[in-house]
Amino acid sequence: MISTLLVGFGFSATTFHLPFLNYLPQFSVDVVISSKPGAVKAVLPNAEVYSSLEEALKIHDVDLVVITTPNHLHASQAKLALEHSCNVLVEKPFTLDSEAAEALVDLAKAQNKQLCVYHNRRFDGDFLTLKQLINDKKLGDIKRFESRFDRFRPIPRDRWRENAGPGSGIFWDLGPHLIDQALQLFGEPKEVSANVMALRENGQSDDTFDVTLHYSDKVVKLGSSAFQAGETLRFDLQGTKGSFRKFHLDPQEDQLRAGLSFDDASWAKTPHDEHGVLAFADHNGELAKETVTTHKGEYLTFFNRLAHAIEDGKFSPADASTVVPVIKVIELALNASNQKQTMPFK
Repeated sequence: MISTLLVGFGFSATTFHLPFLNYLPQFSVDVVISSKPGAVKAVLPNAEVYSSLEEALKIHDVDLVVITTPNHLHASQAKLALEHSCNVLVEKPFTLDSEAAEALVDLAKAQNKQLCVYHNRRFDGDFLTLKQLINDKKLGDIKRFESRFDRFRPIPRDRWRENAGPGSGIFWDLGPHLIDQALQLFGEPKEVSANVMALRENGQSDDTFDVTLHYSDKVVKLGSSAFQAGETLRFDLQGTKGSFRKFHLDPQEDQLRAGLSFDDASWAKTPHDEHGVLAFADHNGELAKETVTTHKGEYLTFFNRLAHAIEDGKFSPADASTVVPVIKVIELALNASNQKQTMPFK
């Protein structure tokens, strides 16, 4: 069994990590870092609770450290865990600069430990569907791809993600997901341009962004708005043989928020009326449309693969080395937005 230390006990920890760690028999959450021991004990009565990661690592010999704290703490806490010979699962964005990301990857290799980033969106059902459409050449050669996470949150809230500070703002929150998915599909771009903005009244951090990844044979548009109150476009994939459009987000996040059991028949399944539509020219040259059933989401697979990676040293669901280019694109996008220029990817 993988003895696990959970750093943080807020929304991310209790919604996106603890349900899987408690459900799967490979994991045992034995230690928690939190300033609210009562809240921890109510859920994990047998766990030891500490206020300091450094103190807990001096006392406990754990196999895995799961980091769910604010973004600016990720790098230092991951480094501390690796130095204590622990495997690490760290929330995205992983680090706030590529130099720190590369240093952590090197440290993990030196310690012969897994360093995994929680890019659970690689296991969204709609993204898995999109990958299969591309791999099966259903759309021919891809020429344009648009991917969005839009919400309706026109009024800022008082929380660290939206207040001023390093790693705050919607771009550091949702940008890593969109960029990671794009790089998983198409690799590193040649150039990056972006517009990262704070449009909400009295907003302390950015709440809207549009990023363009420039490739030699295609263009990728990524974005998020805090002002979309209607149906949300998730993917628009266009190729030489047709196009695919998908609205609505993967259901797993909302199901986790609602506390849906993983054993429920509807877990990770997209409702029929939210499947994407493939449009193409038929044999007669007429426009035809086909509903594409969305794959079942696989967040459980993420944690199963993490367990295998820790036990066998392979099949990491999101090895940190594959995330370093994501951090580089984020850096370039912020520079491109500030300088109003298109930046070459290096």
